[in-house]
Amino acid sequence: MVFPDDYKGRVKKINEHLMHTLDVIQDKNLKAAMAHYPAAGGKRLRPLLATVASEAVGGKADAALPFGVALEMVHNFTLVHDDVMDEDETRRGIKTVHAAFGVPEAILSGDALFARAFEVVLDSEVDDPKLVRLVDILARAVRLLAEGQQMDMDFEDAKKVTSDQYMKMIELKTAVLYSAAAQGGAIVGGATSKQEGALAEYGRLMGLGFQIWDDVLDLESDQATFGKPVLNDIRNGKKTLIVVQALEDLKGPERMEFLSILGKKNATTKELERARDILEEVGAINHATKVADGLISGAKEKLSALVDSPHKKTLMAFADYMVKRKT
Repeated sequence: MVFPDDYKGRVKKINEHLMHTLDVIQDKNLKAAMAHYPAAGGKRLRPLLATVASEAVGGKADAALPFGVALEMVHNFTLVHDDVMDEDETRRGIKTVHAAFGVPEAILSGDALFARAFEVVLDSEVDDPKLVRLVDILARAVRLLAEGQQMDMDFEDAKKVTSDQYMKMIELKTAVLYSAAAQGGAIVGGATSKQEGALAEYGRLMGLGFQIWDDVLDLESDQATFGKPVLNDIRNGKKTLIVVQALEDLKGPERMEFLSILGKKNATTKELERARDILEEVGAINHATKVADGLISGAKEKLSALVDSPHKKTLMAFADYMVKRKT
């Protein structure tokens, strides 16, 4: 079998646990808004990573379930608020929360998901020192996510963004949750200090690769496959690694043409496709793909800290999947 298909049963269990956490919400409208994205399905990569990391250091998958689900709730909370900021109308093939329920309801549902995540992580069956560490990792992740989102928004108006600045932004906005998932799973599973550190770095590198590949998919996929609008990064003026690299290499009329489209809110599909073609022709998309592949190779090297096991092999396959997925 091929990852992640052989983990469908576990993803189903994660989904059931995730939806069950919302049963405490008494207001029907708020509960519906909170459940809107979770109920639409998803790959559940972060909680899945936490459970496999626990197994890879000799622990149980179920032991990491509360922490993993808490991370997934935080992830969904950020999606709700990000969609409001980006004014996106669809996600995962459905209306965004603010498009379906209104902006005030979206903000409230995001806040409630955020708060509920901290209640859920307290269900972890670990000793108090480990529980404190799990809560600390979750809180730190949320803070760093906010910093990453602010950087992302700042980049839209910045005249110049460097590759290093972009990598820092996606480390905060995306990689932090994968690092937290792997580290939290390691803690729950009883990892040594060396194993915990290696898995945290594995998750960080894998998260970086995931985001860069996501930027590639925004350009090369289609909305039906990707589950959200494509070419939106160009429309919104996102300074992705692809765009940053292109702006370093583009000269003359092509550079002027690309800049005239980048960030143009009312750009036509033809204009957006032309911008994508320019990125392709200058080699920026190929460059980003190679960077993502390199990060994934680095992530897999970190797994040398673990003893050989089927779970270690799964973590290897997990890393490869991050830059081979179509959605």
